[in-house]
Amino acid sequence: MRILHYGLGYQPERTGGLVKYATDLMEEQVKQGHEVAYLFPGRINIFNSSTKIKESKMRITGVTSFEIINSLPLAVFGGIKNPEKFQSKVDHSIYSNLLDYFRPDVIHVHSLMGIHKEFFEVCTEKKIKIIYTSHDYFGLSPNPTFYFNGKSWDEENDLNFWLNVSQGALGLKKIKILQIPFYSNIRDIIKKFKKSSFQKEKHFKTMENDDFSINYQESFKELINYYQGIFKLVTFFHFNSNISKKVFERNLVEKNFNYEVLPISNSTISGGKKHIELDMSKVKKITYIGQYAEFKGLYDFLSLANSFKESNITFEIFGEDIDIEIPQNVSNKKRFSSDNIDNIFKNIQLLVIPSRWKETFGFLSLEALSHEVPIIVSSSIGSKDMLPDICVFDSKYLISTIMNMVSKNEKIKFAINLKSIEDHSEEIINLYERAIRKL
Repeated sequence: MRILHYGLGYQPERTGGLVKYATDLMEEQVKQGHEVAYLFPGRINIFNSSTKIKESKMRITGVTSFEIINSLPLAVFGGIKNPEKFQSKVDHSIYSNLLDYFRPDVIHVHSLMGIHKEFFEVCTEKKIKIIYTSHDYFGLSPNPTFYFNGKSWDEENDLNFWLNVSQGALGLKKIKILQIPFYSNIRDIIKKFKKSSFQKEKHFKTMENDDFSINYQESFKELINYYQGIFKLVTFFHFNSNISKKVFERNLVEKNFNYEVLPISNSTISGGKKHIELDMSKVKKITYIGQYAEFKGLYDFLSLANSFKESNITFEIFGEDIDIEIPQNVSNKKRFSSDNIDNIFKNIQLLVIPSRWKETFGFLSLEALSHEVPIIVSSSIGSKDMLPDICVFDSKYLISTIMNMVSKNEKIKFAINLKSIEDHSEEIINLYERAIRKL
């Protein structure tokens, strides 16, 4: 099968679960004998603003790379300041020539960031099936997480939300800087200076529609319709969890669409049966891994630690190379390298994943389970589908949940079958074939 993927690019220029999944899946598809190409938003040319597609150097053996020069802007930090720039038109021939050159049987889209509507229109004209995997909510929302001012807005998604969530968005010039190739080399330095002390994310005053100009409101109305128009051209939705399915069902204008729910995997996950055991009477340390951010539930975790300050249980956080204000019984272990991940997981007694945003999946859960580490996860995490109910808590009740488990000396045992990337790749190929037959 000839497969064209669209994603955000490669590590280290782009990071996160989406990038890891897309690149691992492509590598495995090549191993399984498929012809694979990757289209991604690349460099910004400050001297020539015209959009073109250029074949770039091969980063994964056997995967042909196509880079979009001057793609649409990437709202990777959430919110959109210049809505008109996110729906710029390009000539259909830019994408038509690419598809005529590679001739894919199927197209697998991992994000709407950076890609023009014309790409989807050309695919539809050529009757090439488009599979979309729900890694985030960009397009349904200008913020990929749907999280703003302390809550998820997926049930209150109107023009007012789009206007308000974009108050703190980066301007176009700053977004373009993030697409400069060497930005990844200085990203950590910038973040270190930016977050030298512990500060909660800024909450913005909720403004009324009339507080924004009529032209600005109209630009956002057009942008909402622009993305809904793209979603209408998707021929098959691959939801990686029931949470992502429900959010999309609630927010897609077109309610009649084809889909399947299928959990995902990546190359760090060892497949097979895993046996998880938790004995709270033996837990003397509880761990958090993730961004030092509200939407990831860090503040809830620190509140949990504070409530145990008189106990003999200690807490630790991993995630970012920044100094933050923490309770005395919490150690900030900062970032760790992938080379050290086995050692990290070997020493974790209980991992708490307290995410507040409606996380479409959550690879951290699978990575922990792959190492047979006991985990307790927020009900907002998509990968909870794979866990027994006793391992899932409502994010509002993290402290009471853990205190109750400690007081009862809770014991949990369960077995879980995890899919390797090899197994998952075969599932995805079968999904492509079912989608093609069904449509």
